[in-house]
Amino acid sequence: MEEPITQIPEDDWADQDLLTRDLAGSLLDEEIEAERERLARLDRGEGGDDIVMSREDMERRLAAMIAVRDRVRGEGRPAPLRGLPE
Repeated sequence: MEEPITQIPEDDWADQDLLTRDLAGSLLDEEIEAERERLARLDRGEGGDDIVMSREDMERRLAAMIAVRDRVRGEGRPAPLRGLPE
């Protein structure tokens, strides 16, 4: 027989968010570094199967990831991204 699930009156998402923000920041750090490396390879004239976007799109993606990481870590309000509402 299954145990009944007791519903608490408040959401506990705040605690979960705090636990996942560090992980999200770490994952973004890794992807930001990888995107910077792809851009550096592109600048050196090297290719790779993992370079599938234009330079402009890669730069836009990098800026977006940095903005999200800064927001996740609470490091102030990031600068608005071109073409995206604030």
